[in-house]
Amino acid sequence: MSKYKQLLVIISLFFILSSVFYISVTQKSQQVAKQKITQIERQIALDLPLLDLSNELLKHSGNKDAVNSYIKTLNSYINSNELKVVAIAPKSEMVTPVNPHQIIRSLSTNNGLVLVVFNVQQTHFTLSHFIYYFIFLVLSVLVSFWVKFAFIKQSNKRFNNAQHQSIAEPTPLILIVDLNDKTLSSSCNTEQKMCLANKPLCFYLALVEYCTKNDDVALSHNKDVPEELLELANKYFYRLVELGHTVRKRPNFNNSLEKTLSEVRAALDEVLSEYPEEKELYYPPKAYGEGSRSRLHSYGLANIKKGSIEIIGK
Repeated sequence: MSKYKQLLVIISLFFILSSVFYISVTQKSQQVAKQKITQIERQIALDLPLLDLSNELLKHSGNKDAVNSYIKTLNSYINSNELKVVAIAPKSEMVTPVNPHQIIRSLSTNNGLVLVVFNVQQTHFTLSHFIYYFIFLVLSVLVSFWVKFAFIKQSNKRFNNAQHQSIAEPTPLILIVDLNDKTLSSSCNTEQKMCLANKPLCFYLALVEYCTKNDDVALSHNKDVPEELLELANKYFYRLVELGHTVRKRPNFNNSLEKTLSEVRAALDEVLSEYPEEKELYYPPKAYGEGSRSRLHSYGLANIKKGSIEIIGK
């Protein structure tokens, strides 16, 4: 996680926590103020018969000093800077509009409506409120570091899993045949190369291509090499000629078949010496039991489709 993202997390968390706190304090303050106003209204309603208010119908001017004294006594009883009684007067004497911070409540009497004006101030934040904001800031910082730590831990876990997966699942081996220098090598060790003569090289590439196209093919020493396989071998031979290799004549791929296959196996033994499990894919099978001329034996590459061969210069 970058520093900018971490700073964004801190600011966002602090803003959210502060907003929730501010809204909660404001709503709580408004609720308390409403409850107090209701209580004061009830008290004023009980004391109204004792107040010497003016009466326009009876041409009575009332005693304003006594009313103001009552309001002063009432405010001292309330003992709050956020809520005070400003005025108590008949509706006919009340001047409107009032201050935006003021609330007017009406009380019914035998002589008409009496209006009570309350002055309600917004909540003033005290030192304890700022302590809360400081705590929110600290929490935001801690949470951001926790998120950063969790992000780094998750990234390391993914990296370790990927590394473990790469170790557990090694890259598949690829047999590389380079027609330019007539060599065999593997993708796991490209430095180790084995040279092959024209005949075994062309025959092996033809055998790979032929077995890839023909599933479950049976190639016996007791039978002639299939024409399609011979055509493929000749195709690779002519490609060697095009690449400029010194060639006297086209070899007869039907002759000395076992010797040709032995040369291929010898080269593969060297290239795949450290990967014996891969021989099953690329290795022309040897005959067992009844000798190399067994009618049941096939030198075809039965599993070549599961392997991968790269031919350079094809």
